[in-house]
Amino acid sequence: MQIDKKIEDGVLLITPMGSIDYVTAPELDEVIETEAPSVKAIVIDMANVPYISSAGLRTILNADELMEEKEGIKLKNVNKDVMSILQMSGFLDTLNIV
Repeated sequence: MQIDKKIEDGVLLITPMGSIDYVTAPELDEVIETEAPSVKAIVIDMANVPYISSAGLRTILNADELMEEKEGIKLKNVNKDVMSILQMSGFLDTLNIV
């Protein structure tokens, strides 16, 4: 999986490309844990994420917890398959999806 990242006005924009699963989730974890202390919010652009596993969901949940004292995280451009997984897991009620 490729992960692009940039910081603008204190907001970390992460753009993962590929499935977020048990193999790739640690890469995303590392980016988030490294950058979270220095930013006020995280936006994850899910446009190029066809699938997310439980490991990926755990990564998103960990990011949300890391940022709870700040402006939090947002997911954008979530496709219908990933949205279905988020709904089944109950994450739609806890995550900010734009």
